[in-house]
Order: sequence, then structure tokens, then C-alpha cells
Amino acid sequence: MFERREAIRKFIEAKGEVSIGELSAHFTSWSEMTLRRDLAALAQEKRIILTRGGARTVPSRYGLHEDIYSEREQRNDDAKQLIAGKAVELVEPDTGIFIDSGTTAMALARILPDVHLAVITAAPNIALEIAMRKAKPSVIMLGGTLSRDEIAVSDPEVVKNLENLNIDTAFMAASGYDDRGGFTVGSQLGALLKRAVVKRARKVVMMLDSSKVGTLLPFTFARVEDVDVLIGDGGLPENLQKSCPEIL
Repeated sequence: MFERREAIRKFIEAKGEVSIGELSAHFTSWSEMTLRRDLAALAQEKRIILTRGGARTVPSRYGLHEDIYSEREQRNDDAKQLIAGKAVELVEPDTGIFIDSGTTAMALARILPDVHLAVITAAPNIALEIAMRKAKPSVIMLGGTLSRDEIAVSDPEVVKNLENLNIDTAFMAASGYDDRGGFTVGSQLGALLKRAVVKRARKVVMMLDSSKVGTLLPFTFARVEDVDVLIGDGGLPENLQKSCPEIL
């Protein structure tokens, strides 16, 4: 029984959030009733959180660092696609936008319309995605030291690059959100850049899936009052939604 529940917990950990259908499809030897009992037991032990029709991982209250990009890319894909689909509706032609680093930001970059835009980013994978697949947007790549875990440049000099750049809309992503800590990330230099972008942008759009709520990482880069539009996956807490001027 322990081995079975541990296998279920690890599967949920790898995916971020799963439905009972996904569990049944993966663990074909066990009945749905057995899986539901195991989910209830794991939830009682506070090793997972039950959701409507499934379960998700327990967010870390305080993490010292973020998971590497390749691991994050596998998690909560449906939520990322949903958020990106909402965010792309806010992209206006003939404007300057900033696209943050991270897997949700990459989901946005993949569906960015092929229109005239100035796209600023510190993420080389996002810059390449747009440059190789879109003909009309111009791409402004900020320079600096590459963080392999985040797939983004992070360097104090990067902030200076922003001084002469105008940002109409910044599409930002956070690794965690906590009522007291605000929007947080695990890198001090990453937070420095994000902070500068938030200050520079005329409109700040925060993309946040509900799995990040309750996670507090060391460095705060923005608070609710800095955000103009909050985009979620339908699972954000009510108090957070009430605090933002616009919710999508």
C-alpha cells in the first residue's frame, strides 16, 4: 500500500496537477475506487491537495530555489495554455511588449500573432521562438549572464538596457505568490530585472497559475498594487482576485 501511494504521489508531483481520469489511465492495475481512497489518504497526510476531480501538489511554503526549466515545462500544461490564450488577447499590434522568462511565457510566445510588434525579452528561447516562427515582430534580446535553470539572462547590467526601452505591456510570470510576500522568484538577479520591467511598463499583466499560490520564494519583485491585469487558470483565491483591478 505504501509503495502504491508513493507511486501516485510521485506521479502527481511530476505533473503538478492530475485528474482521476489521468491517474486511472496511468495506473491501469488499480481501480478508480482504490485511487480515490489513496488520494484521500495522501491528502489527510498533507502530501497532496485534493481538487475537483483530481489532486495537485502541495506548494512549498518557502522554497530556496526554483526547479529547473525542463522540470517545470512538464507541469500544469493545461493551465499554461489557458493563461497564454487569455494573455494573447491583450497583445496589440504596433506596440512594444516585454515577455518574461518561464514556461507560461513560452506558451504565450508560441501563439503570439504574426503582427508588427517590438518584443523585448531576457529569455533566449523565447527570442528564438519568435524570431524563427514569426516574420513581422522585431525581437530585442537583453544581454547578460545566462541562468541555465531559468533559461534567462540575469545580470545587473541588464537593468541598464531597459533605461532607453519603452514597454507598453509587460507580460510577467511569477514562481510563487503569497499574500504577505507578493509575487516572488528564487533568483535575486532575476527579481532585479523583473522589478525594473514592472516599473518601466505602462501596463503590467501578471500570468499566474493556481499551483503557485501559497509558495513563497526569497525575492519579491512585485505586489498586487503593481499589477494592472491578473490572468489565472480559474483557481486563484478570491481575496487575490478582489485585490486586482482586472481579472481574466
